[in-house]
Amino acid sequence: MDRLLDNAIALTIPLKHEVELNVHGFVSPASFVYGPSEEDAQTMTCMKEKINLTFHVISAGLSMAPNIGVELMIPNAFAPRNFNLFNILDVKTTAGECVYNNYTRNCTLPETGGNILKDVFMFFSRPHKRLLYCMKDDNFCTKVFCKFGNMESGTEATVHMHLEATPALLEMDEASTLKFEIKAKASLEKNPKVIELHKRKQVAHVILEGVHNQKTKYHVTMIIIGCSSVAGIILFSALSFLLWKMGFFKRPDKLVHEDQNGRESLSLVEGKEKEDHDDN
Repeated sequence: MDRLLDNAIALTIPLKHEVELNVHGFVSPASFVYGPSEEDAQTMTCMKEKINLTFHVISAGLSMAPNIGVELMIPNAFAPRNFNLFNILDVKTTAGECVYNNYTRNCTLPETGGNILKDVFMFFSRPHKRLLYCMKDDNFCTKVFCKFGNMESGTEATVHMHLEATPALLEMDEASTLKFEIKAKASLEKNPKVIELHKRKQVAHVILEGVHNQKTKYHVTMIIIGCSSVAGIILFSALSFLLWKMGFFKRPDKLVHEDQNGRESLSLVEGKEKEDHDDN
């Protein structure tokens, strides 16, 4: 009877819940055109057309996702230079807050000691495409961190970002087309009771493409015209000298010689007519 009263036992069962995060990204416009203008003016270098980036983070699992955050990474410089290719105009989120290095907006071309010969070389040897992307701890990328807090199953947080490009800085690269791979990676607070499902869905990439208009800079155009003119003059002079050495320009002497022969023949005819007249 005493054993029936002592039949209770306490068991600890570890409980884990599954969390799934999905990230989707969009960019508008997906491409833009840059390059020298007709006047080749480089005083103001920022584009009028703004670039809009949108990223959606969705809690798609059956359980609450604890302390969700997302990191946005934008390739923003040509190594080893650290000039910002894009200015961040605005970052907004529907949940939580975003932080980033809010550097000063700059639309002026820095003094780089431009090389005219390099500009001419780039015009004739511009490669086709170049892809820029961010690596871990990449100092040439701009990073934006957003914290959303806990996200219940089925909820969504959205980040909107507005950028503007600096075309004159983009021209510092030789490629005719630049592709920027912008990355968004969602993460949650590390917890031994949480199992993350489908981690590959926590990362999204969007491609922003910049296309060079293939117009030449004013000083490059002048150099090409000048070199073409000088080359034309040299070729014409060489051709003229060659024709002179071949005697092409001695044709008038032949005409004079023929004229002298004609006069001698005429004198013979006149002399013969005079002898016939005397015989008569």
